[in-house]
Amino acid sequence: MNKEDYVLRIASATPVQLVVINHELIVAFLAEALDTADNPDEAPLFAYNIDKAKNGLLQLIEGLDFEVEIAHELYNLYLYANERLTKAFFERDLEISKAILVEIQEMFQTLLEGWQSIVDTPDDRILEEVVPDGHQVFAGLTYGRDGLSEYVKEDDSRGFKA
Repeated sequence: MNKEDYVLRIASATPVQLVVINHELIVAFLAEALDTADNPDEAPLFAYNIDKAKNGLLQLIEGLDFEVEIAHELYNLYLYANERLTKAFFERDLEISKAILVEIQEMFQTLLEGWQSIVDTPDDRILEEVVPDGHQVFAGLTYGRDGLSEYVKEDDSRGFKA
């Protein structure tokens, strides 16, 4: 997982693209957790990756707009995934933990494919229904007399209800 690539994508992403990126990251963190699961020396990395996947889930939950019907279904899926990841984190039987991680990874891969299918849809009604008031974020670096400075154009709402 190349963090610099994700930073660049996030900086210019639409709200729906941010959801796609978040799903990609969850799938990637679960894959990394599975890669480290069998090595006892990498137990902290195993736990770290599960925790990062759970943090991504929390971001998705916090971004839901419950005025849209599908948000309730996604909320239930995300809560289920969070419960299962918590079980995998604390489970003493490694085989059970790995099976849970595979289950949730497959679930998020399916969700990711669904989100990817609408990401660049020209039909704005689909995007408006899923992420109302969404807009693009621009960020960059500027050069000045005093050196390099960062510029981020922001809007307080960012397309999410507060």
